[in-house]
Amino acid sequence: MSGDVPRIALVVGSTREPRFADYPLTWLRERLGTRDDLEVSVIDVRDVALPDYNLSKAPAYARREYSSRAERALGERLDNADAFLFLVNEYNHGYGGALKNVLDHYFAEFEHKPAAFFGYGNVGGSRAIEQLRQVVAELNMVSVRETVHIFGTQFPAVREGGATAAAVFNALEQRLTVMIDHLLWWTRALNTARNT
Repeated sequence: MSGDVPRIALVVGSTREPRFADYPLTWLRERLGTRDDLEVSVIDVRDVALPDYNLSKAPAYARREYSSRAERALGERLDNADAFLFLVNEYNHGYGGALKNVLDHYFAEFEHKPAAFFGYGNVGGSRAIEQLRQVVAELNMVSVRETVHIFGTQFPAVREGGATAAAVFNALEQRLTVMIDHLLWWTRALNTARNT
């Protein structure tokens, strides 16, 4: 951690142009930016230049043995994070392939760190998040129980902006606070454990 302030990587999982993710991303950056108990950096998988996963050795056994500059650059950013907040879209009852590709390229950078999830989609990204919980467990991470969701029926209000979007986001405020508070609890606990 940077002093006593945990570093949270906000990982945006959608690569679409244009994409709905930019609405909750803007809100999340604004809301998390008001807190003095964390630092946030955004890792956007749309900007990641990794090839499709084809490494000869699994990252769990080839720890930080990077095969390209792009892989090393992202690996160092992931390593620098104390915790992760995944902003997840749902396609066909699952999360996007670009995010899976990022997760598959690394292991040590995620290990023994907590993860939280903000989902959006027809059922609020719930099915994508349930799949991600299995993946982060395999990466030896801890997932926070609470999640935040925007449901497909809320998309028009969010896209419209103004008071209608504010009403959707205001309803998420308390849940976001609880989720982030628990993410920070796990961040401090696991940071202490990693350093002993």
